[in-house]
Amino acid sequence: MHRDDRARWSLLMGLTEVASGDTLAGRKTLAQGMRYYDRHGSDNERAEAWYTYAKAYAGLGNLEEGIRGYTQSAILAEKALAESPANGESPRRKRIETLLVAIYHTLGLLYFEQGYNAVEPFAKAVDAARANGNTEQESYSRFMLASAYCANGDFKRAIETLEPLVEAADTIRFRYFAQQIRLQNLIFHTYLGDWTPEQLLAARGDIDLDVIRRAPLSYGRATSEDTGRSFYDVASAIIFQQDKQLDSARYYIEQSLACRETFHQGDVGLYALAAGIYHDRGDDTRAYDYMQQYVSVKDSLFEVQRGAQVAELERRFRTANEVALREASLRYRVWIAVLAALLVAVAGATAVWGYRRKLRRRDEQLSESLALLDSYRESHDSLTSRLDASDAREAAVKRLLEGRVAAVRDIAATYYTYGEGERLMVKMRDLALSPAMLADVVDMADLYSDRAVTRLREQFPGWTRRNYDFAALVIAGFSPQEICVMLGMSLNGVYSLKSKLKRRIAESDAMDREHLLGLFS
Repeated sequence: MHRDDRARWSLLMGLTEVASGDTLAGRKTLAQGMRYYDRHGSDNERAEAWYTYAKAYAGLGNLEEGIRGYTQSAILAEKALAESPANGESPRRKRIETLLVAIYHTLGLLYFEQGYNAVEPFAKAVDAARANGNTEQESYSRFMLASAYCANGDFKRAIETLEPLVEAADTIRFRYFAQQIRLQNLIFHTYLGDWTPEQLLAARGDIDLDVIRRAPLSYGRATSEDTGRSFYDVASAIIFQQDKQLDSARYYIEQSLACRETFHQGDVGLYALAAGIYHDRGDDTRAYDYMQQYVSVKDSLFEVQRGAQVAELERRFRTANEVALREASLRYRVWIAVLAALLVAVAGATAVWGYRRKLRRRDEQLSESLALLDSYRESHDSLTSRLDASDAREAAVKRLLEGRVAAVRDIAATYYTYGEGERLMVKMRDLALSPAMLADVVDMADLYSDRAVTRLREQFPGWTRRNYDFAALVIAGFSPQEICVMLGMSLNGVYSLKSKLKRRIAESDAMDREHLLGLFS
């Protein structure tokens, strides 16, 4: 079972235990349910809980605690109603309005019974029932509001308040209530004195006393004290006194006083009425006795009412203080929760900021490491390329040296075989001017001129092989005379071809044009 269900069950169980007579267990169970709703319930739920609590204590006879509970319930219900949507159609708002009608009407009844001014709660009950669309409950609350005005001595306001019910009395299906409305209206006009005796007697004749006597009443002490019959007797006594039918007036006033065990502010005037009737009959002794009782009861009621008013003020002050303290405690809890949330948020933000800062530092370290790694890779690549170039040069030099060694060995073998003579000279000339020797010279020129011959081939792809060989010899530093012997050209041809190639380089858009021109100077 959920905690909400357990708390609701505790309240209903407490109400049942109180009704069955188990007062101690009922109070304990009610306290358990109220503790939960005070801490965790919404305004609407707390209002319903306080209503159940007040109903239980009113059933115990502890009217002071009951009134306090109903007052607390009314405050919370009004707050919940003010916070609910104002469209008037939501089930939650309807439920709150229904609860307010019950609270105000019950409070009015308790106030009326205790002799307090019950006008305010009954007026609120009428407004709440009208807002809720409960016509029947509005009629009952309006009837009690008129009675409260009468108890305060404001008979004109009582008549004005009851007038809508008097006009609709013939249409009310509950005939006992309709007769009570007519009887109440008769009493108000009797007290106010605005009707003639003939009008009062006519109105009295319209009241069906049999309906009042046969009504299946289920409230209070209906069998021992019939309130409707007592009102009828009082009205009859006043009417017959005004019509000078003093014997009938005496009969009804004695009937009215005989059925009353207790008196409230609205009943104390019966002694004055009895004194007036006996005075009119000439029995001043009985009139004096009733006047003394009138003064005694009025003084005692005044003391009781004054004490009740003091108790009511104290109760309202205590209730308001409890509400204020509870709201202040709730606000403090909210502020503490907000402060704790802010502290947690600040701690979380600080932790996130520190972690992000740590990540930034790590990113910076990684960036530096990656930069160093890239630099190392570039250095490694550069070193590797240099090593590759050095290896290529070493291989080329090795190849050239091997060729020169082979040429020397060939010359040594020729010299050994033929000695000094014509054949040795021919052999040495063939070796010096052979294509292999020229290729070796071209490779050496390319090797020791930072690959200038290779760049010529790349940037001037339209040249002939002879032009590349000629340029290689020029780059290697051979004189025109040596070039003409190596390539079998005339001296003028060497000069002419050198000028031609130099002009081609100068007129081109080659990337290494200036460097190549410098090699041909």
